[in-house]
Amino acid sequence: MPINREVLIVGGGLNGLTTALLLAHHGVECLVVERHPDTSIQYKFAGISPRSMEIFRSLGIEEEIRAKRTGDQQAGGVARGKNLADPAIEWMRPHAWPDINGLSPTPPATCDQHVLEPILRAHAERLGADVRFNTELVSFVQDGEVRALIRNRETGEEQEVQAAYLTGADGANGTTREAVGIAHNGPGVLQHWMNITFDTDLPPAVQGKRFTSCFLTELNGTFTPRENGRWLLALQYFPERDESAEDFDDDRCRVLVRRGAGRADVKADLVDARSWEVAALIAGRFREGRVFLVGDSAHLMPPTGAFGGNTGIHDAQNLAWKLAAVLQGRADPALLDSYDRERRPVAETSLEQALTRLQAWFKDPNKRLPPPVPLVDDYDVVFGHLYHTGAVMTEGETAGRAFAKARELSGQPGSRAPHLVIEHYGRRMSTLDLFNKDFVLLTGAAGTAWCEAALAIADRRPYNLRCYRVGSGGDLIDLENRWPAAYGVTESGAVLVRPDGFVAWRSRDCPSQPSRVLRDVFARIGLRIPLETF
Repeated sequence: MPINREVLIVGGGLNGLTTALLLAHHGVECLVVERHPDTSIQYKFAGISPRSMEIFRSLGIEEEIRAKRTGDQQAGGVARGKNLADPAIEWMRPHAWPDINGLSPTPPATCDQHVLEPILRAHAERLGADVRFNTELVSFVQDGEVRALIRNRETGEEQEVQAAYLTGADGANGTTREAVGIAHNGPGVLQHWMNITFDTDLPPAVQGKRFTSCFLTELNGTFTPRENGRWLLALQYFPERDESAEDFDDDRCRVLVRRGAGRADVKADLVDARSWEVAALIAGRFREGRVFLVGDSAHLMPPTGAFGGNTGIHDAQNLAWKLAAVLQGRADPALLDSYDRERRPVAETSLEQALTRLQAWFKDPNKRLPPPVPLVDDYDVVFGHLYHTGAVMTEGETAGRAFAKARELSGQPGSRAPHLVIEHYGRRMSTLDLFNKDFVLLTGAAGTAWCEAALAIADRRPYNLRCYRVGSGGDLIDLENRWPAAYGVTESGAVLVRPDGFVAWRSRDCPSQPSRVLRDVFARIGLRIPLETF
């Protein structure tokens, strides 16, 4: 008998498990199939951006991630030098991430992928996601639904799966993208690297300062301390110079570690050595029928800037609430078209920023990298990306801009809603804590008519729409007196924020018939509102 789920997720890595957790959070039945026997054992993604931590905060797992973060790396900086003994060490910045104060309620975190993935899996399963490792996708077709065949790699047992939609989170080398005929575009493979994991007695500091990572110019590689004396040396090699992954045996790895340390008396016990590629590729589209691509299946980025894995997390958040809205009958299927329109431009501009940073840090003997674009501040990339089309009603002021200034977000539609410190019935919190599963309408002290219109929607069709008044006599106390200027409205204006924390629409003042305005807004975004509501 076929397995029936609303969404089939192919790939149980970082982005597949994040997608499963978000879908389960929204009440969507999903099945994850992952061909590997368990979650990752490799040091891969580690730097969780503050925007990604906001997403994990909304899922209730922020503190668990911080409790299991990798050592004390967040306190370290990013260094550059010939080796660790170089007296002329250059500090690229004092900390791995700049100060987050005033910008977000949650700072970034350092948590290696092999530690993070089990957290995501456990919480996805707790919320009802069906996660199956050692299980591979054999084939699938899509017509009025997705019909797939999966196989248990240990027993050989095969089962049919029926689902409304399929999400491809099986990485750059997965089969989902090619199976639906979506091509990759971009420069392709740019560099070849070895990850050398070793145990050492080196202290994670140079010149008395702790470091998160140190770029070693003599080796053209990077040292990254991990927990309990285990480190990673990521090292570039060049096949065009007849170098290969097979050259990195125990003896050579030990020599390289000691060269990087600038000392011959360093403990360097090899744990693992694996090759990988730095590539720059992006799918020509992120959707084909009932199939959606997230993470590395959709875009492959160099690690510079730590944008790749974080962009995949943001993909998952963007797609999950839309799938939930369609599957639960609260939105037209056309809403799903906005996933590609919103996320692909963000991936393209984030990839450009990663490539520009790559050129600033590493050698490119083949000159394959495209010309650099103007460098944008890390937090502008993380917080400031703008949706120009999709499930938003833009006002025109963002046209032609890829990023807004993170510290100048002003509530314009298509941007991430600004963080304000508020109090809600005695609880101190962020405005971002309000944006979880529901659409939220924020209005000022004179916005009672907006709340009445929102209540009519919620009463007639439980749409998960909530309304809050900010200010005197309202539900929310503005502890820093930044509303309404921070959201660009008057005391009678309103801002509609999507479940992913992005502003969908705003009205600077209250019109004579706010109910009709809201009806039009919801319809244009793609949401279903009964006409009799108004």
